Amino acid sequence: MLFINMLIQYENDPKSIDRVIFIDDNYQTCFLINVFDNSFPIAKEIKEVEDTINDGTVKIIRNDPWALLLSENNISENAKLVQEKAWAVVTRLLEIGVDNLLNTTSRNKVINKIANEMGINHKTVVKYLKRYWKRGMYPDSLLPDFRNKGCKGQEKQSGERKRGRPRKGKQIVGDGINIDEEVKRIFRLAAIKYYETKKNVSVRYAYEQMIKEHFRKVLEKSPEKLPTYNQFLYWIRKEQNLSKEIIRRTGKRNYDLTYRPVLGSSTSEVRSPLDKVQIDATVADVYLVSEFGGGRNWVIGRPILYLSKCVFSQMIVGFHVALEGPNFEQARLALMNMVEDKTEYCSQFNIQIDESQWPTAHLPNCIVADRAELLSNASNVLTEKLNIKMENSGSWRGDLKSLIERQFGLLTNEVIKPILPGAVDKDFGKRGVRDHRLSGKLTLSEFKKIIINYILYFNNYYVLENYMMDEEMIRAGIEPIPIKIWQWGIENRAGRLRKISKEKMMLHMLPEGTATVTESGIKFRNIFYGSDLALKEQWFVQARYKKSWKVSVKYDSRNLSRIYLKGVHDNGFEECYLLEHQSRYKNKSLEDINYLQEYEKMQKSGYKQNELKAKIDLKEAIEDIVKNAEKQAKASGVKESYNKRIKNIKVHRKFEQEKIKQQEQAESQNVKTESMRTNIIPMSGVSNDDLLLLKNMQKKGIAKREE
Repeated sequence: MLFINMLIQYENDPKSIDRVIFIDDNYQTCFLINVFDNSFPIAKEIKEVEDTINDGTVKIIRNDPWALLLSENNISENAKLVQEKAWAVVTRLLEIGVDNLLNTTSRNKVINKIANEMGINHKTVVKYLKRYWKRGMYPDSLLPDFRNKGCKGQEKQSGERKRGRPRKGKQIVGDGINIDEEVKRIFRLAAIKYYETKKNVSVRYAYEQMIKEHFRKVLEKSPEKLPTYNQFLYWIRKEQNLSKEIIRRTGKRNYDLTYRPVLGSSTSEVRSPLDKVQIDATVADVYLVSEFGGGRNWVIGRPILYLSKCVFSQMIVGFHVALEGPNFEQARLALMNMVEDKTEYCSQFNIQIDESQWPTAHLPNCIVADRAELLSNASNVLTEKLNIKMENSGSWRGDLKSLIERQFGLLTNEVIKPILPGAVDKDFGKRGVRDHRLSGKLTLSEFKKIIINYILYFNNYYVLENYMMDEEMIRAGIEPIPIKIWQWGIENRAGRLRKISKEKMMLHMLPEGTATVTESGIKFRNIFYGSDLALKEQWFVQARYKKSWKVSVKYDSRNLSRIYLKGVHDNGFEECYLLEHQSRYKNKSLEDINYLQEYEKMQKSGYKQNELKAKIDLKEAIEDIVKNAEKQAKASGVKESYNKRIKNIKVHRKFEQEKIKQQEQAESQNVKTESMRTNIIPMSGVSNDDLLLLKNMQKKGIAKREE
């Protein structure tokens, strides 16, 4: 069925388009006018037109080539005056009747009459009437084409006369030159060679290099004939391909990240929770301190924060904080956190929650991650064992993980920088500004608690301002809050949600290490474990009787209270527990244990220094005593033969014992300290009583030997 103002196109010819301007009351005849040529309307039978539409000879088009979408601010006053004049003429014509305007004989009479009444030319009336019909039959169709004046988009030809506005001070600097094709060619070469490079030089620098290379002689002889900087700037801006220029100056990677048009939405790619998960890591903008050494004075640097986010609901479904990375070993611990029971996990940090506050404990169908972390042989387990599709974003393409990148920004701007001590400041390094590293007060475990509390807030209360809800969500009245979207998705679109046991996920995702079976236990990272299997099969006895041996284990670096022997039992692993005397490592992460052990080493190093000093003092004291003894012996002289000196060792020993008893008796009688010291008997000055005692003891010794 035809309608007034309908556009029909013949044989896909863009210049052969007719507009329906009139249909008779009996729906038998219509009048069509070509919207591009200068003809008057022609009459056609409606049936003929509809038949051509039905057989495909002509087609109805939707886009009106003369449609104008102009605001009042874009219409000049002169254009409005011309429109008002034309509309007054057309209004008078329409008052006489459209039937009279479509009939050739009566039309000329009407046009001549109106021209005479309004005092305008016959051709002007015809022009207004045709414009009205061709351009849609509404007042704005009579607007003049002032916007097309000046040959917009067409380049003016270079001639003898100088184009553009006259120069200021042309009496001194001359009129200047026109930019012809040869000069434009030089401009293009200079732009490519000097400006569109990764050196990021200015346009002025490129202009000066061009003058030096191509116009040196002109500069010396006729400087008034040089192309000006403004001309150079105008032409390279006029001919520039902005995308190519940005790529040449900053690189394709930076263009894709910073300047590439953003025409889509991440949420439009998925229809249910955990269809796709984005995971990424960043170096958090805060400095932490050790909780083991230095009384919170040891700065240990900035932590690496991993976040996993559901694209559909935008809930944070997993996280991990470490002091090393980013790498696959740490990324898969963040993935492990996705399938863990969050109530149990949070309780490790004395944070009590209900399952409804953080209900995510499922496997995703697809993971979007950095090439550097998950594009590796180690990540094949995700696709081969867990049937997870991988989408690796290009290097430096954070825009492909926009949800995570924005999440890091929110966390930094709302929590880390305004609240946390040790946060990185923008003015770091400026003179007089305190080093923010010295302001650090938080430990790694405290930072983890902060992240957990932030995740609980974001998942349960944060309003997603830019979330694009579909019609079903809008009809259901879903609040744009991650937990609300998740709950609605679980109820309405959760057909692909996948559950996996923590043990199976652990077996595939936990990193692998090597432990040693010793007589003291299963040794891993200088920590000793026991196991029911090891006790039953007497591993520790065998290790002591024969020798130790290596075993393969799985471990969770977030908590080394347990390790898992790989490849035993039906479930594939044997759990090993800490021995009692190793309880200080309970619920400690690998980073905690490393720092604890390093701290102990540093303490022992300090003790060793004290020990070394004391040992040196001991040796010096001994050496002084020895020197004094040697001096005393030398002073007394040797009066007996070697044989005689060693012949009566036992007698001399008895003599020494008797003298010691005498000293002890003297001490018991409260003898003065001075008399005690002088009671020592030098060999060079033995008293008569002592000699008599010694002779008697020698006689007793000889008599015993003779018996």
